[in-house]
Amino acid sequence: MSRSFLHYFTKIFKETLNNTDANITLKIVGVGSICNLGYALGTKEKREIVVAKKYQYDSNGFTNFMIVDEKGNHYNVNNSLWFMKWDSIEDWSSVEANDCLTIKMYGWRVPFLGIFPKIVATNKNLNLN
Repeated sequence: MSRSFLHYFTKIFKETLNNTDANITLKIVGVGSICNLGYALGTKEKREIVVAKKYQYDSNGFTNFMIVDEKGNHYNVNNSLWFMKWDSIEDWSSVEANDCLTIKMYGWRVPFLGIFPKIVATNKNLNLN
C-alpha cells in the first residue's frame, strides 16, 4: 500500500470521525452489530432433525436456501460472519429428504418479520464444534 493512499485513507477517516452525522451513523452500526452478535450467540443451540424437504425462494433480490424438518419447522441455511461460515450453499445442496442431521443453529422464527432460525453447521460438514 502506498504512503499516499494510506495518508488519504487516514485523512478521510479522521474527517468522518469529526463529522457529527457520520459519527452517529458509526455508533448506530456498532450498536446494531453488537446486538446482532448477542442474538446469534445467545440463541445458538444444537438440535437433531429429520429433513422433510428443502426448497429455495427469492426475497428482495436474495435467494434463501431453506430446510423443513419433520415437525414443520423451517430453517434458513445461511452464511454467518459470527460463526465464520462461508459455504452454506454446499451444505444445503448435500442435504436430502429423510436425512437425519445434527445441526448447529441460532435464532428464532418471527413470522411477521419473515425471520427464520439459521443453520450454520451440520454433521454432513463436520463443523459442530
